[in-house]
Amino acid sequence: MTANVAMILPDSFPPDIRVTKEAHALGEAGHDVRLFCPSDPERPDRETIDGIDVVRVRTGERTGLDRLGRNLSVALTGYRPEWAAAVAAHADWFDALHVHDLLLAGTALRVGDRFDVPVVVDCHENYPEAVRQWRRSDPDWWRSPPDLLDRLAFPVWRYKRFERHWTKGADRLLTVAAEAERHYVRDCAVPPTDVTIVGNTVSIEAFDPETPPTPAVDEEPFVVGYVGSFGPHRGLETALRGVAAVESERPDVRLLLVGDDDCPVGEALRRLAADLGVADRVTFAGRVPFDDVPAYMAACDACLVPHDRTPHTETTLPHKLYQYMAMARPVVVSDVAPLKRVVDETEAGRVVAAGDPSAFAAAYRALRDDPDERARLGANGRRAVEDKYNWERDAARLRDAYERVLSAE
Repeated sequence: MTANVAMILPDSFPPDIRVTKEAHALGEAGHDVRLFCPSDPERPDRETIDGIDVVRVRTGERTGLDRLGRNLSVALTGYRPEWAAAVAAHADWFDALHVHDLLLAGTALRVGDRFDVPVVVDCHENYPEAVRQWRRSDPDWWRSPPDLLDRLAFPVWRYKRFERHWTKGADRLLTVAAEAERHYVRDCAVPPTDVTIVGNTVSIEAFDPETPPTPAVDEEPFVVGYVGSFGPHRGLETALRGVAAVESERPDVRLLLVGDDDCPVGEALRRLAADLGVADRVTFAGRVPFDDVPAYMAACDACLVPHDRTPHTETTLPHKLYQYMAMARPVVVSDVAPLKRVVDETEAGRVVAAGDPSAFAAAYRALRDDPDERARLGANGRRAVEDKYNWERDAARLRDAYERVLSAE
């Protein structure tokens, strides 16, 4: 059974790796996908991107009392009428709704109820706890009236209340890890039979271990790399302090940081590197095109996921872990539950104490001094991706979830 699926994304598109993969997976099964995302002044209201029909939603600008009234209404109900109207305008086309993350889930559920179509809620992460982390990264929020209003109207406890209601209301809940599934079953009372795990895994062909390393990275005896977002919960300060601890003994380790570092966390890391006397040992590569990511990973001798321990990180598994493993690079990860589970199971790297620079330093030393062990761990990671942790398997789970939802109608 095939369907016309209206995907609803509260963030700009492109890029979004998970959304793209899911849209293509559904398309390969014969479903037709139309993606609704926010308007972008630099892009048309409608276009086709990589085979995906994209519709951009104009929500309009509000000021003063009008904005305050709208925010209070949304705070009480979670319902966003502009989005509902934009999606409802296509009601003669869609057979199912697929909403990404929590922000627009309540709106999608009301539209689904209005037109009697099933709703798939795709929780990329523990959204209330993610909000808590994002807010911690902005110490000057009180200077901005919009930020102040947002925190007053949408405290974390309100997002948690929405999460409990909306995840239970979904016809199918998608999540990224077993730990997240347990959170929704335990804390939100979602029936286990209504949850499908669709991991943030990668296509085997997209990350080739034989990819030549980028010449943009200076060759060093040992390069440890991180690719991804810069955020307050990412543990990058701990990873950097670990490099400094090793450098105090033997200056032959370089830290490669790939991602958009033009942010408060990036600025703080630069200051920290200078204070620790290792600024010349840290490379900030900035954001690079996605197609170039494998070449940057290929330049690394080991790769990092140094997450701090928070309720957010304890329920998520990022794409980067599987990308590193697919590239046959040994990983160094913190001992938050999802990372520890996968790396212990696959023997793809070293698990160290979250927030402990000395533990990261010890892992760097051990891997630096044992190239055979690095090769063994990297091969284990690649094998695990080929056998189990790959998008081909997760895409099949996504398509099976849709078969269940559609057959129940």
